[in-house]
Amino acid sequence: MQRILPRKEPSTEPGAVHLSTRRALGFKLAAPAKTLDAFVGWMDAAGEPTIRHDLATAWVAQFSRGTVLERLNYVKQFAEHVAWFDPATEVPVLDGRPYGSHRPRPLIFTSEQIDVLLAAAGRLTPRVRAASWQTLLGLLAVTGLRISEARNLNDDDVTPDEDDGGWVRVTDTKFGKSRLVPLHATTMTAIRKYQRLRDATFPAPRTTAVFVARRGTRIARSTATNTFREIRALAGMAGSQTEPAARLHDFRHSFATNTLIGHIRSGGDVDEMMPVLSAWLGHVSPDSTYWYLSNTPELAAALADRLPVSGGDDE
Repeated sequence: MQRILPRKEPSTEPGAVHLSTRRALGFKLAAPAKTLDAFVGWMDAAGEPTIRHDLATAWVAQFSRGTVLERLNYVKQFAEHVAWFDPATEVPVLDGRPYGSHRPRPLIFTSEQIDVLLAAAGRLTPRVRAASWQTLLGLLAVTGLRISEARNLNDDDVTPDEDDGGWVRVTDTKFGKSRLVPLHATTMTAIRKYQRLRDATFPAPRTTAVFVARRGTRIARSTATNTFREIRALAGMAGSQTEPAARLHDFRHSFATNTLIGHIRSGGDVDEMMPVLSAWLGHVSPDSTYWYLSNTPELAAALADRLPVSGGDDE
């Protein structure tokens, strides 16, 4: 196995990029670096080129029970990063349960994938349902709203401004915080076009909601889940052995990650951007926003262009 965590010379290998990227996002990684170096050295000695569940659990089994959770969690985070580059990678679990804080690996949508999902939504019937979901998914893509926040929007929560753009007022959020989210003029145009179709279809409104289901009622949580499953199946994004299925929450992960990539590429500072992104997403603090940032090859490349990558000692 190729050495992943060299000690002296700069490197762009997965381990070094993984650690450098997480440091750039504000994480302190002295202990993880030592753990990963030891794990990769053990894999080298065993002649194993790919991270697997059985290898990770066998390696941590040699340590005291009190450190197993911590060590396996470091390997798990590293494996989630490597999986972007090597689909054969297995993210470690033990007894059927992931160690440490776990989430499904999100899909970070490209603009092409978003277009495919919007086109699939346009194939729904009846026409008003297709328009509702095309506009809803488009709004999620450009604002990072939670699906619950978008479902709960009422017409008077969307207001225009003097520059042809507008604002979305998000109230009663997950953490009880309210916020205003700006909308580009093109987004406002799309919403207004959809509202005209919706109102023509349902001249006697049954709800004040912006987005409605096929019968003109507010989209229910269960309806949203089932409809998106239909959309992702039409889009060919229902998942496979090597690729996770698209989820509604992936729009939020994608917005956060792609926004940060754009900011870095434009020369912006990560530390200055995090509070802004956190406020936009409605998080209590930037600590919550870090959880949304997936270490994609694009994010790693953007940071690599800005940071010296060194596999040296982390102390």
